[in-house]
Amino acid sequence: MPPTADGTIETNSERGNTEGHAHTLKPGVLGVTAVAFLVISAAAPLNLLAGYGPLGYMVGGLGAPAGFVLAGLVLATFVAGFMAMSRYMHRPGTFYAYVERGLGKDLGRGAAAVALISYLAIQVGAMGILATVAQSLIDNFFGLHVHWAIIAVVLQVIVWYLGRRGIDIGTKVLGVLLFAEIGILAVIAVCVLVKGGSSEGIHAGSFAPSNVFTSGMAASSVVWFGAFLGIEYTAIYRAETRNPERTLPRAAYVSLSFLAVFYCFVSWAIVQAFGDSAIATAAGDHPTDMVYLVAERYVGTWAGDVTQILMVTSSIASGLAYFNAISRYGHSMSSEGMLPKRMSRVHPVYRSPNNGNLQAVITVGAVFLFTAVGLDPYTNMTVWMSTPGVLGIIVLMTLTAVAVVVFFWRRQQSSRDRWIIAVSSVSALLLGTVTYLLIDNVALMTGSTGAVNAFAVTLPFAALLLVAVVSRLRRGHGAVAGADTDT
Repeated sequence: MPPTADGTIETNSERGNTEGHAHTLKPGVLGVTAVAFLVISAAAPLNLLAGYGPLGYMVGGLGAPAGFVLAGLVLATFVAGFMAMSRYMHRPGTFYAYVERGLGKDLGRGAAAVALISYLAIQVGAMGILATVAQSLIDNFFGLHVHWAIIAVVLQVIVWYLGRRGIDIGTKVLGVLLFAEIGILAVIAVCVLVKGGSSEGIHAGSFAPSNVFTSGMAASSVVWFGAFLGIEYTAIYRAETRNPERTLPRAAYVSLSFLAVFYCFVSWAIVQAFGDSAIATAAGDHPTDMVYLVAERYVGTWAGDVTQILMVTSSIASGLAYFNAISRYGHSMSSEGMLPKRMSRVHPVYRSPNNGNLQAVITVGAVFLFTAVGLDPYTNMTVWMSTPGVLGIIVLMTLTAVAVVVFFWRRQQSSRDRWIIAVSSVSALLLGTVTYLLIDNVALMTGSTGAVNAFAVTLPFAALLLVAVVSRLRRGHGAVAGADTDT
């Protein structure tokens, strides 16, 4: 069924309308734990720490572990306003819905385009690192060299199948994978500390202000904030959540707090494993196997093997979370008339969005494109696609924080509203600063110059402005056409 007047997607189960079931998601299947799993698995702790963590050490240096805490504190101010406004949102919540409510329909639709493109870019980039790690795993364990593109296609089919089976089954899969990767990371970190770390011993230099507030730490903010992408999922799954007014805020703060503390603890333990003076050099020498080396040295060879295997499952978990989010973005946008109506249809049995098929085709097509022109799956596909994706999501967060300020400014019905305005204003300022840092250091993120960097910076802003302008022109044209008809 089409959205109701307030933007919600009407459920027809009570009336036995089979056509209505074709467009509605299964309600009430997710609780606090399930939503938190989805957010944390999207962040993919092992994938982040093993795949992108070394970049943080190379650029941020000794203060890298503190970066996660600082990013968590900034996002805590964002979550406060985001969750406060969610009480007034009566449809499946996404960043663009908040932007539309606070800043108008045109900017809201532009934000929707940014979100869809950003998550798709991140999903494509994730397949690059996943294929690279899986290729190394197959080579090491079986002595077989399989082209990364073949591996990427097979893994995308796995992600598509799990996502297609429905969000409740997907959550169970994410939970198992998440427990496994968190468990091995915790074991590695504890063993490093128990054994006293490197010859330099255990130190807290990572948290000294002189090591935290540096230009290198500012430049590597892409790693710290990229580690928390997925916080929006607390709102995306609103239609499928039990008692969303209570469940979503709790899930948001649980996942945010856990990630900040866990990232900080494990990354600090890795610093101790190599030593304060050697961490930056070690990261440069071992950008892709840094965590495996720590596991083998301080736990045992078996731990290195297990970590490598779990790196693959971590990437699959992350890919599945992004797949689910993109599918639901398409479902919500289609229900509101921004995409073809058929993209709002759901599977007759599993009630998961059918548009996941198109998403899988796009990802596989990107894999073949990068392969055809001879580009590297990690240094090119992962980095080049993830950069505009991360930037786009941070831009959306900034717009959402501004939308929260405008929304509650119009209300101002209580002292609580004024408190939310103050907190969200700080959030918008901080996130705007992060956006500037990401743009200013785009060459660091991509490792490239020229067209690649221009693409990374331009894509999210071009999508925002283009769709917003088109939406405005169409609405204006519709008003003129209506006036002509009346006369």
